[in-house]
Amino acid sequence: MTRVPRFIFFVAGQNEDLAELLTLLREKLVSAYGSCDEVHLSGYDNDAATWHAEMMTMPMFPSGRLILIRHAEALLKRIDGQARVLANYLRDFPQAPEFTVSVLQFGEMNIPKKLQPLEELALVYEDQPLSPEDLADHLSARAQALGFAAERDALDLLVDKCAGKERLVLAGFDRLITFRLHEKKITVADVEEVIGTAESNMHFRLLDETARRNIGECLRILQLHALESAEQLIAALARLFSDAMRYHYYERSGMSAAEIGKIIAQRPLTGYPLKKSIERWSVLLQKYSPAGIRVVMDALVKADILIKENSDARQQQVILTSFYLMLSKAL
Repeated sequence: MTRVPRFIFFVAGQNEDLAELLTLLREKLVSAYGSCDEVHLSGYDNDAATWHAEMMTMPMFPSGRLILIRHAEALLKRIDGQARVLANYLRDFPQAPEFTVSVLQFGEMNIPKKLQPLEELALVYEDQPLSPEDLADHLSARAQALGFAAERDALDLLVDKCAGKERLVLAGFDRLITFRLHEKKITVADVEEVIGTAESNMHFRLLDETARRNIGECLRILQLHALESAEQLIAALARLFSDAMRYHYYERSGMSAAEIGKIIAQRPLTGYPLKKSIERWSVLLQKYSPAGIRVVMDALVKADILIKENSDARQQQVILTSFYLMLSKAL
């Protein structure tokens, strides 16, 4: 039998590809050791030391061991932040048992510098990005397999609106399938209605609707549109609400509204026309009380921590949805 690497990085890719890889590894381990124990861990849920314990466990009877770690980037980040745990991993990576294979699944491979020795020991499976034409072909085949009639122009438009980014394209396609579930047809008009024209536009719309306290519309946007950078949205919201907090502070200090406006207008949100930034900030001040703004800021701090710990787009969407659900109840 060809020796199986003890560490395998699976980056992005489809679930079908991961399932195929795991099946192959099981077969090789069973062939070599007679059986295969299997452990599934989550980078979000398991303690930083859990993988080390599983990796170095000796089975009671001869057996291969297959360890799958989903969202591995989150686990490695926590390991990197705990010096003693990190030292144990670095010491034992080179001497991990040959009968144990660890598969680390990454949404985006981001290895902390201190854990570079692990990358040197690992075999990396990484998808090559599909061309826009190949992406549209892939969507066409998926639609046909699901019994949908999809206009080619509609699929090309979807790929274009998502800037050819596979993760966004597939997420958009899934939303279209749900949107047209009963009609079994996807048209250009459907793509125009469901898919945003640009990632930044979604951020702008969410900022506008959050300032207006239109939480229902914010939730609808999150349901229909995948955000490429939830971290940037949280930062923009924090900037917006922190300006509102500053306004109330300056007001209590005796400054006039015109004086306060001049100070805050000197630092508009990056990428925003100055006039638009002031309008959004002015609307927010009418819609939120000082106490309400403090509630939002506390929630943003928590959301920011969770977003930075979770790079998976679906998990980030859940975090943002939870943030807005909290606002709908608290304000």
